[in-house]
Amino acid sequence: MIIISGVTEGDEYLAAKRLERRLLDLWPDLARSRTDSVRMFVGLKMHGQKIEDLDLVVIGTFAEARKFDVEWKFYPRDGEPFTPRSAKVRNFALVIEVKSHPATGVRFENSVASVRYVRNGQVSWECVTEKNRSQMFEFKKWLDRFGLDHVRVQNLVLFTGLKERDLPPRPHVCIASDTSFERILNVLGQVTGPRDNDRRVVLSYGTEDAFNRLLAPNSALFATLEPTPLDRRRMDLIAKAALPDSWLEDLGERQILLKGRGGVGKTVILLQMAYRAFDQSGQRSLVLTFNKALVADMRRTMSLLGVPRGVEGGGIAIETVHGFIGRLMLKLGVINDYGDFLDDFDRHKATLLDYLRSGAITPEDLSSIMKADATDFDWDLVFVDEGQDWPGDEIAILNAVYGPRRLVVSDGVDQYVRESVADWTSDLGKGQSTMRRLKKCLRMKSNLATFVADVAAGLGLDDWDLVPNVDAVGGRVIIYEGDLTAEPARIAELVGEARDLGNHPVDLLACVPPQSVTSGPAGTSSAAARSVLLSGGKVWDGTARDVREHYPTDREELRFVQYDSCRGLEGWTTINYDLDQLWDYKARQWLAEDHAHDPLVESRAEAADRHAARWIMIPLTRAMDTLVISVGTAPGPLRDTLLDVARRRPDFVDWIEFGRGRT
Repeated sequence: MIIISGVTEGDEYLAAKRLERRLLDLWPDLARSRTDSVRMFVGLKMHGQKIEDLDLVVIGTFAEARKFDVEWKFYPRDGEPFTPRSAKVRNFALVIEVKSHPATGVRFENSVASVRYVRNGQVSWECVTEKNRSQMFEFKKWLDRFGLDHVRVQNLVLFTGLKERDLPPRPHVCIASDTSFERILNVLGQVTGPRDNDRRVVLSYGTEDAFNRLLAPNSALFATLEPTPLDRRRMDLIAKAALPDSWLEDLGERQILLKGRGGVGKTVILLQMAYRAFDQSGQRSLVLTFNKALVADMRRTMSLLGVPRGVEGGGIAIETVHGFIGRLMLKLGVINDYGDFLDDFDRHKATLLDYLRSGAITPEDLSSIMKADATDFDWDLVFVDEGQDWPGDEIAILNAVYGPRRLVVSDGVDQYVRESVADWTSDLGKGQSTMRRLKKCLRMKSNLATFVADVAAGLGLDDWDLVPNVDAVGGRVIIYEGDLTAEPARIAELVGEARDLGNHPVDLLACVPPQSVTSGPAGTSSAAARSVLLSGGKVWDGTARDVREHYPTDREELRFVQYDSCRGLEGWTTINYDLDQLWDYKARQWLAEDHAHDPLVESRAEAADRHAARWIMIPLTRAMDTLVISVGTAPGPLRDTLLDVARRRPDFVDWIEFGRGRT
């Protein structure tokens, strides 16, 4: 049997239907076979991977290996090319990139294919052979995540606008609109390095068991990413909520600086603006942040919205700052490989900036890489999250490559975590930048905003100016005194309450201090996440590096991150474990570093406490409806402030001592 699933329109679907006809031309009985099957997945989504979208994935498996006629010499991995006396195929797994360009839009350099795009009046070329190869490796990584790592995969590029006569001499991975399936099998014989078993070849990409697991109903191939009601709210906010026309008119004309404290929705506004640019004019936007957990969260939202990152139709890509600058360094010859480049990151940045300023790398060079590698470097707009933390050299690099007019910068007032606040406008002339000040709280319900303002005042942050949203009434705060990690039943209760309101565990956010994160044989994990797991819950533990690379795809997973990674994230309920440990950690960190301060204004200890207080405000502004905090029993500035606010706001703040109930 042959089954086509997924997207049911467009070039990719038509390519799948054409491939189905080619299969039946070769093996007519396949249409009704109960033992042999070919599954085609059109527009397959690899949720959470760096490359998410695949045009066409074709999986075939046969009870008995099927014969096909040999047309060319095959190329084994070891040994000389040979012409098989017989050839069969037992199974195959193909990742196919579909291109509909005419012959004038395709060029070949030996066996490497590139396709032509016109963007903003400029011609650029995308190396589709390398893109397809990267897709294959990303598909293999995706299968590995689900324990399906015993299947080999082959990449192919299908040009629906070309004929076989338009292709270069073989061997290579390109096929055309008139390529028969028998010829495709010959292509596989050439490029997959089959064994020469007395010139008898059987193409096999894995065991029967491996393919059975790959095509089982619970396989990742059949998984879908289901949005929660909160996801849908966020999607509607990004895709449908109105923005002032003047904000959109400024895009690409001048640098835009969005300033506001935590909770005003800066990250959502960035995504709103990027989405409008894509939806209305097909522009490509790059969103940069330091926070890997936030990258995963934003990619999840873009995946749910179905926003691509392609060159041809525009889209949105979300990356870490270090990842993007590292790739730029590699492309411009500053580094030879990634290796340990982060260990010497500052020196590499200085070299790159010197190249850009001295003219060793010219504007023409930058234009050339954007044309030659448009997928990674040709961006109409660049959106910078948490711009207050950017060091001056990285600001200068971004300005040199893209210019200030393409930049939209989110500046979190009092949310900076580096020594000095970044200055994005010092080198700009009049009219080259515009600032939008955001004060209205969009994330937190009014009670939470009031609580956070009280805490800010109690901690001496007198310039806190977040305005509660009177349209979002309600909200509650629960403060636990004691070890919340040892009380997984409390977490289950919070999850149940959120679920009763139509939410799912993935809509909640749990934050933990670095002291609770440990390494073991299975990698890093947090004690709080392990406690929830042992009590029968599911978690997405973003404290583990390998997990943090991918966003959660199961609605039943409760998200865990370290406090250092919580900026920009939000949850219907946010659970802040051992918040006083965050205070101690940030104060000690400040004291251990060589920070400048004015002893006439404050002591070093007071300056460290002020730094810790600013950090505390970041996790306190992540919740939408319910803010949960746990602290120890030892007195301290944070605990004393929380206790004072709880006594003054008993209508919506509960202080609960484990073993003693509410106070």
